Amino acid sequence: MASNYVAIAANIKTKLLTVANIGQVHDYYRWSKDAGAFLAMFSATIGGVKQIRGWEITRTAVTEHKHGAFWRHHQFRISGYMGLQDAAGTDKTFQTLVENICETFRTADGGATWDYRNGDSPDNSAMQVNTIDVREFGAVLCHYAEITLSVTEKIIA
Repeated sequence: MASNYVAIAANIKTKLLTVANIGQVHDYYRWSKDAGAFLAMFSATIGGVKQIRGWEITRTAVTEHKHGAFWRHHQFRISGYMGLQDAAGTDKTFQTLVENICETFRTADGGATWDYRNGDSPDNSAMQVNTIDVREFGAVLCHYAEITLSVTEKIIA
């Protein structure tokens, strides 16, 4: 059986969608030459307020080794954007979203042949928050986060 990349990405998206007020979630990186169309892909209405709040999932690396079976170690990047409103204290909201995402995957079940864990370092959490900062996203000032999610998959021939 080949790698379950598409199924894993879809499962990550499904789990992200269980996080309250997560916004838009895409299981691949989105692109558009049109700035308005691009921003629309990340537009969400939360609490009656339309805003930029969205997440993208992509795989950034894969290593493989053989120990009886073949094992693949996927590194996924979950990138998140949320419109910044200083007066509303959106930094606290965004930080809470990041924490809720980590909590979701801390105890998440994987699939039949893969798990959310760092196979090379099973004592480490599958989730690592690499970056939290502020960036301009399509001319909108936004909170930004990059989260790495490790998935270890057993390849069944």
